Amino acid sequence: MSIRQLRIHGVGGFPGPELLGLADSTEAVVVERGSGQGRDRSTLIARRDQRHITGYGWGHLTSGSPLQPLWVLLLPFSLINTAGWAHHPTSETSARLRAIRGLVHLSAGLLTSSYLVWVAIIFVDYLGYQATAQLTGNNPGSPVVILGTTGGILLTTAVMAALILVAGNTRRRYEAKGHRRNNGSYQAWGLREDFSAPSFFDHDRSMLIRLRWHSLILVGTLAAVLVSVLFNWGEATLGLGQIFILLGLMQFLVILLLGCVSWRTRGQGPGIPRPPAMPAAAVTLAVALTNGVFSGFALLTAQVAGIEWEHWGQELALIESFVITTGVWAVLLTGWLLFWCSRGRAQELPERTTAEEQTPDGVSPRFRRRIAIRRGLAQGAHRASVLLVLFAATFLISGIAAGALRFEPVSATDWLQAPQQGVLVGIAMVVLPGLAVASMALIYLSTTRRTLRRTVAIIWDVLTFWPRRFHPFAVRPYSERVVPEFQEHIRKAVQEAGGVVVSAHSQGSVIAFASLAPLPEEVVQRVALVTYGSPVSTLYGQIFPAYCGSGAVRDLHQHLGTGPGWKNLYRLTDAIGGPVIQQMDPTMDQELPDPAEETVSGGGSQAEVRTELEAPRQPWSEIAGHGDYRREEAYHQAVEEFADKLLNPGTEN
Repeated sequence: MSIRQLRIHGVGGFPGPELLGLADSTEAVVVERGSGQGRDRSTLIARRDQRHITGYGWGHLTSGSPLQPLWVLLLPFSLINTAGWAHHPTSETSARLRAIRGLVHLSAGLLTSSYLVWVAIIFVDYLGYQATAQLTGNNPGSPVVILGTTGGILLTTAVMAALILVAGNTRRRYEAKGHRRNNGSYQAWGLREDFSAPSFFDHDRSMLIRLRWHSLILVGTLAAVLVSVLFNWGEATLGLGQIFILLGLMQFLVILLLGCVSWRTRGQGPGIPRPPAMPAAAVTLAVALTNGVFSGFALLTAQVAGIEWEHWGQELALIESFVITTGVWAVLLTGWLLFWCSRGRAQELPERTTAEEQTPDGVSPRFRRRIAIRRGLAQGAHRASVLLVLFAATFLISGIAAGALRFEPVSATDWLQAPQQGVLVGIAMVVLPGLAVASMALIYLSTTRRTLRRTVAIIWDVLTFWPRRFHPFAVRPYSERVVPEFQEHIRKAVQEAGGVVVSAHSQGSVIAFASLAPLPEEVVQRVALVTYGSPVSTLYGQIFPAYCGSGAVRDLHQHLGTGPGWKNLYRLTDAIGGPVIQQMDPTMDQELPDPAEETVSGGGSQAEVRTELEAPRQPWSEIAGHGDYRREEAYHQAVEEFADKLLNPGTEN
């Protein structure tokens, strides 16, 4: 009997036969395809000659779609959806947890409303009403103005309908899958439910309820737009900026309340950063991106349409605040990178003594500096949650300060006519819309360039992992299909092969984490877990401590302790992965040298057959960072040792 090995990849799309260490696709066979159509499905593949080595590919669910660049338009909704999952561990009081979730729901509703108001400002007020009014000599009774305004209302309605239809369609393809797996039975979403609950990814009705509520919010917002149009018909503007200002003030108030409720200075464990108020920070970033980019597009539209300065609405009153915030963000990011580049150290590595044409036996001074920089950047990346809080804080401070300085009973656009504002306005017209266009172009390019795809996928795969229980218009979550499918593959492997070694890289380790937590003990006893480049603690544990914090990691560690166990591999140069549970069990986490220090020939076993793509790395020659973990001898040793334990459960290695 051969113990099954079940591999799962990380971000960047489905690697195909490379997941199995194969360079030729003819050496791999498709064992099973998941639900879905065309490329929108997962795949289980195996080596043709060693069928017990299998790989689960889920990358088609998050990459490859021709419409993926349009996901940028849904980014604010996805950000605010993650805010609901970014609270403290569920050991906090129920009242506090309900308050956090309630405020996130309220923020999500306000974001939906302000999103549609911005669309109406551009299509109805600027293009439909003001631009056509100027063409007709400011005659609001002209058929051209009436037709233009009506067209703007229809376009706004179309955007509203598109949001609802896309959310409903993706719900049927993702969330509803779990509902059908449970034969249509419904279980209420528990207040303290985490990954250990078998029904965590099976709450389709919760998403459906959110979709109905947000659909009503959109309809109500559209009705408010129509009332404002009728009430202000004949004026210089249709007054939609007043609706936006009201929504903006409410959003700021909710963010401040959310920050107070979610503020926490205690960390989640030794050595882990303590970014406070993560839910409020995520909501703030969602609001900043929405209003900043939309205000830039509105400003550009007003300029192109030739709308006079005095007719620009109150919605543009904070335009310079967005420009200043963007500049501060750029400075913060640059300073952050420079600081952590200088923090890396690699003094312990030996000096190279061999000539260039000979096999290296150490590192040159230049190579040492490169290693030190990579280590420093990895340290900074592991503390990126602190940077996100700083980004949110700068936006709040800038917005509050600009609003306070302009709080006076005069026209909200008087400041725009001041000469000193001309530079900021010009920058805003280029930079703010450019952020959205550049993001779309970046995602489009990532569909054809693998290295870029992996970088972009880090953001999307984190945001779209979480179920849409706080905002139904977020990008659809692949986890609703991937986690239950991966659980089923684990169950089948245990049933058919008597045991399975789960080999998980990067984001795949998070999927494995969520998949293994609810499995019963009789299954877990026959499961071993090898993770490498895992962001469970370095990223998820900081931002989502209730689900991946030290308590959740400890629980899974104990759960897997009934079987062969859990081994985690990491490198100091890995900006994504790191130690998972080092403070609780130092033997579980193993640091790997990078660059490789020596070549060790592996013996191999029936559980692990080496391939050319998984040959040992050359010593002192390259920095692997987040990749090439399966070329490490420590990886093969862990897999082989776990396989031996599963084959001979009564023996110790």
